[in-house]
Amino acid sequence: MPIDLIAGILNERFGMDFTPEQVQATGRTEDSQLFVASNDAGQAVEVELFDAAQPEDQRRDIVGLNRALAASNHPGAFQPRSAGYTDDGHLYVLREAPTGASLARLIADKHADGGVFTPAEARELLIGVAEAIDDYDAQGLGAFVARSVDASRMLVQPAWSSVPVKLTLVGPTVTASEHAEEQHAANVASFIELFNSMTGLDVDENAAKAATGCVGYLNAVAGEPVNESEVSPVAPGATDGYRQPPQPYPYGPTGEYVRPEDEKKFKLWPWIAAIVALLLIAAGAIWYWMEHRGEEWVGVEAEIAETYPGIVSDKAGQKGWHGLICESATPDEGQEGKIRCSDETLGVSVAKYVSSDALDRVLPDPKEAVVLGSGECLIYDYQLPDATPPAFVLTPRTEREYMIVINGDDAEAQRLDLPLCAPVADEE
Repeated sequence: MPIDLIAGILNERFGMDFTPEQVQATGRTEDSQLFVASNDAGQAVEVELFDAAQPEDQRRDIVGLNRALAASNHPGAFQPRSAGYTDDGHLYVLREAPTGASLARLIADKHADGGVFTPAEARELLIGVAEAIDDYDAQGLGAFVARSVDASRMLVQPAWSSVPVKLTLVGPTVTASEHAEEQHAANVASFIELFNSMTGLDVDENAAKAATGCVGYLNAVAGEPVNESEVSPVAPGATDGYRQPPQPYPYGPTGEYVRPEDEKKFKLWPWIAAIVALLLIAAGAIWYWMEHRGEEWVGVEAEIAETYPGIVSDKAGQKGWHGLICESATPDEGQEGKIRCSDETLGVSVAKYVSSDALDRVLPDPKEAVVLGSGECLIYDYQLPDATPPAFVLTPRTEREYMIVINGDDAEAQRLDLPLCAPVADEE
């Protein structure tokens, strides 16, 4: 069975620890099967297994391929880590598990609204993949990205990513490319076609002839930014839809990413109404600050303050993280205690549940979370659907009874600064 085979490859050849139950078939390309192995610790890898079995004398040089993979690491691509052959001669490629939103879907939605991307917007979205394509081409490895220069095989990354869009399906295939220069020209032509599909422009023949690569064409047509401070991000806000939190997307029949049908709906968030109703009203915070300033936290609230001193103030009614005024809050069902810190535009609630099981009962499946951090600092991050202002729920892996909710217009960005791991008290 392919699932058992993939689990065996990961465990026996790479020293990983995935059970067959943690390996899922995610789809096919025109000549391969795709699998993702993931676990509750947030570890995930993708394995591509090619259909064709090759006789030993026709197989590719695995040592040379892995040497090339080690030398071609680029942030604009989900990285291929290793390649090898199964015992019966099937090529496989191990790579970083891809996450994100489909660039093809983003383009289609833009066109459906009757719009196109400006050249500057397209440049900002595509600059990372352009650099990656040029880098692979420069090393004579253009065949590694040839399948990937297509909007259906690129994924838009979250706002905190160092690159806006990444290439998927990067790595060797069964057949080696014999003409690196021809492959380079084909990659650049495919990239120009993608750029024009986003902007609605015709090919700039002069720029195409003069450009030595994808980045050169972008700079010639869209202009090169003078400096980063003068460049407005394509998606500066939490709701404009260009840079969404990453989600796993399986491949469709021809290798494009498609959103899976949800067989299991989100659990009911019983506290959505309460969160939305917690309006960030300065007057309320000021009243509490005047009436209760300086009171010691007691009981469960003292435990909360001790566990998260970087968020909660030393005493009630004082300033905590980012100067937010912290006060007692009424616990919701299943909670032992709760503290809320807020001002006019931002609010953070830290709640302790009676048990980890009680918390799990109000959360969706962890598979529906965005995983932030790694190792001991692992956070499950959920966005509350339809919350106004935007709200996010974070549950640290090491503190299983705690739930942190942050809401406000800037909550999407601010949640990444919350001191949830090895917290240190803020300096005032």
